[in-house]
Amino acid sequence: MAINRFQVLVDALKPLSEIDESVPIQDAVLVIFENYTKNWNAHNYQESNYKRLYYKGLNRSAAHKLEKSGIAKDKFKDYINEASYSQKESISKYLLEKLQLKEEIPAESLAYYCVNLMSELVEEAKRKKQLRKQKIPTKSEDKDIFTKTVSDETFTTVFRQVNASEMDAVKNRNIIHAFVLKPELLPFSYTNLKDLMTSNITSYAIARGVSKTDVIGLQAANLLRKYAKSGIPNNLLGELLAYIFLEHEDNALKLYTRAEILKVKRTIDSEGIYLKRDQGKTQLILGASQLNNNLENAINNVVKKIATFDNNRSNEMVLATDIVDSSILQTQFGEDKSNAIIKLMAPTETDFEDIASYGIFIGYKFRTKLDLDDCTQEEAKEKCRQAINCDLEQAVGQLNIAIQQHHWQKSSFYVYLLPFTNAEQDSHAIMKDLIGE
Repeated sequence: MAINRFQVLVDALKPLSEIDESVPIQDAVLVIFENYTKNWNAHNYQESNYKRLYYKGLNRSAAHKLEKSGIAKDKFKDYINEASYSQKESISKYLLEKLQLKEEIPAESLAYYCVNLMSELVEEAKRKKQLRKQKIPTKSEDKDIFTKTVSDETFTTVFRQVNASEMDAVKNRNIIHAFVLKPELLPFSYTNLKDLMTSNITSYAIARGVSKTDVIGLQAANLLRKYAKSGIPNNLLGELLAYIFLEHEDNALKLYTRAEILKVKRTIDSEGIYLKRDQGKTQLILGASQLNNNLENAINNVVKKIATFDNNRSNEMVLATDIVDSSILQTQFGEDKSNAIIKLMAPTETDFEDIASYGIFIGYKFRTKLDLDDCTQEEAKEKCRQAINCDLEQAVGQLNIAIQQHHWQKSSFYVYLLPFTNAEQDSHAIMKDLIGE
C-alpha cells in the first residue's frame, strides 16, 4: 500500500501546534495550510473536508486553493525552524521511519526537506488526473533512465552533512550542502572515501544500458586512466564526487558522463549530464566540479566553467535537445529508446524545464584559526563543523553575486562543499591509488 506522505507530514509536524492538549486532525491540517500560504482562509473547507485530505491526501482542488492563497515557502520554513532542536530530531526520526527514508534528515535541513515535500505533494495533486491517463513510470526507457546507478549504501559512513542552505539569488529550486568526512578530525581520513570511490568507479564509467556484470572494475579503471591522461579532466575525483552526490543526495540521475563517451565528439563542456524529476518537472542538470586549495578560487573557477555553457551565452533559451548529444544516446540505448528520451526532453508547459540547471561539487583545503589541538575530540569536531559553517556562508555569498552577474537566476543549482586536508595533493593521491598512473 502506498504511503500517504501528506498524512505523515501532518502527523510529524502536529506536535509543533500542540500546547497543553492534543490538536484535532482537522486543526493540524489547517495549521500547515496557514503556514504554507500567505493568506489561507480557514473557511475554504469544512472540518470533514480537512479530515478527508488527511486520510486521502491532497487533491487537485486543494492544490489550486493553496496556490491561489499564495505559496509562502519562507513562512513555512520559519514555522518549522521555530521548533526546538529536540523537536526537530523527533520529527526527523518520525519521517525516517514512516517515509522509509535511507537516512535521517539532519535537524538543520528539516525545514528545507518539509518545504520541498509539501511542494512536491502540491504538484502531484495538481497532476493526479493527468497521471491516471499516463503510464510514464512504466515505460521501459524511463526504467533505464530514472533509476540510480550509484552504489551509495556506505554514503552515511563516509560523510556527515554539517549544514544546508539556499541561495537567495536563485529563483528556482536550489540547495547548497556542506559535508565533512567522518570522523571530522584533522588530518582527514580517506580510507572510507576510497572504498566508496572504488565501489562507484564502474557505475560512473560505464554507459546506461550496459550491465555492470559485463564490465569489471579493472576495465573501468583502465578507461578512467586513459581518460585522465587525455588531458580533459583536471579533477577526476571531483567529477566522481559530483556524480555520487547528485545521485545520492538530490536524486539527479546520470544520463551520461564525460568519461564514458571519450571517443565521441563533444557538444558541451560538461562533466556529466543528469536528469532530475521534482515537483512535477523534469530538469536537465549539467555537472561541474572544482578542487582547489583556496575556497574562493575554487568557486571562481567553477563559475568560469558554468559560464562556458551555451545556454548562458545569450538571452535566448537553449533547449535540452540542443545540449544532449543524440549520438551518445543512440550508442547507449539504440535508436528507438534514444528518440523516446529526446522526446521526453521536448519542453511542454508542465513536464520539462526549458533552461538547464547545474550540479556542482567544490572541494577545498580546510582552514581555520580555531585551535583544534588543545581540546577533546568532541570539541575538535564541533570546532571543525563551526569552521565549515563559515565556509558555507562564504560560498553562498560568493555564488549569489556570481549568479546575479551572469543572470542565472532561472536555473536550479545543487551544490556540494567538501573540505580536504589538502585538496589538490590529496585528490591526485587518491585517484593514483584507485586507478594507477
